[in-house]
Amino acid sequence: MKVDQSEGQTVPKDWERERRVACLAAELNGLMDVDLLLKKMLEKARQVVGAEAGTVYTLQKGRLIFSTSQNTYLERLIPETAELPFTGFNLEIDQTTLAGFVAANRRILIVNDTGDIDPDAPFQHFKKIDATNNYACKAVITLPLVTKNNDLLGVLQVINPLDPAGRVTSFSKVDEQLLSFFALNAAMALEKAVTLRDSVLNSVRLVELHDYTESVAHVQRVAHLSTAIYQNWSQRHRVPQPEREHILNFLPVAALVHDVGKVWVPLHILNKPARLDKQERAVMEAHVKAGARLYAGKHTPLDRLAYSLVSDHHERWDGLGYPGFLDVKLVEPVYGHTRGKKGEEISIYGRILAAADVFDALSSRKAYKEAVDEDLAVQIMEQESGHHFDPAVIESFLAVRPILRKIRERFPERTG
Repeated sequence: MKVDQSEGQTVPKDWERERRVACLAAELNGLMDVDLLLKKMLEKARQVVGAEAGTVYTLQKGRLIFSTSQNTYLERLIPETAELPFTGFNLEIDQTTLAGFVAANRRILIVNDTGDIDPDAPFQHFKKIDATNNYACKAVITLPLVTKNNDLLGVLQVINPLDPAGRVTSFSKVDEQLLSFFALNAAMALEKAVTLRDSVLNSVRLVELHDYTESVAHVQRVAHLSTAIYQNWSQRHRVPQPEREHILNFLPVAALVHDVGKVWVPLHILNKPARLDKQERAVMEAHVKAGARLYAGKHTPLDRLAYSLVSDHHERWDGLGYPGFLDVKLVEPVYGHTRGKKGEEISIYGRILAAADVFDALSSRKAYKEAVDEDLAVQIMEQESGHHFDPAVIESFLAVRPILRKIRERFPERTG
């Protein structure tokens, strides 16, 4: 049994592998969405050592939260369209588990046989995960994801390296050296993505303070559902992989700001516990133009996508939506519109976000209404296909229905 707590032994340089690892790490730098970054981080970390599986935990409120996992062995056992049946557990930073020990001590830990850890060791392998997933984690290297200031962001675990014959082998000192370098660079990319996400969410919190019916949880649910719908839609429509990945990098972040223009709407209208009259409705609709002005004329991919989402998410497939064709150069919002955009005049991103936004509004309790249960909400969405919504978008919405409840569980409304 080998348990290595990384005492810094000197190992020979492997220049070719180091160059490859540097290239893999560099590919993370342009990723903005935290979830996509974690997925890519784990994929590339596994590539470094040819590992079969892996897991990433992120630090949230003093705990290690199970964030993503990959497992080639388990993936082979399920249909291509099914979800990976890998269940994880949130962990305490208390040194009793491998991940907890690494998080507490900010040091790499290699265990090449989890079944032979000394009973007196401060950490043990969390066998419940193996039992739950019917999978044996034999060799595990666990690495802290820390910033340059030694602030912990999470923990990366790479599991079961394979030899050329596909048999589980052991992690070497060279593997440790390469993954240590990779984890350092991955943590830098993660810190940047987390900072961006938190900055955007802080803007959303300003809207939440202004609008009691809006919430950070709502925009997070809408962003994640929009991303899932786009993934399915883009596959169905054979969007080229580079374009698909480009959009998936920005969509989850850009979607968070879709209602930022509500800060311009007076409080008595935003929080009215009844139907708005015609004049109030016109003022409310103006939040789209107000929000769109923030992103008009800007040229970064994130700003361009945000503009499409803000501008189009209240348009309808049948042309009865708002605000119609924008003139965002106006100093003040113009209330009312001539006609809404129709069909494919609406950007696909706006069409997708419109469906996600309406579904979440139906499923959520508001000051003026109770929540609709999932089955009825889905039925309403289907009935509005071809009217409010693009039929192709509704097809993709229905295809991702199995994750609707998981999204709501991940981003629940605050109570009390």
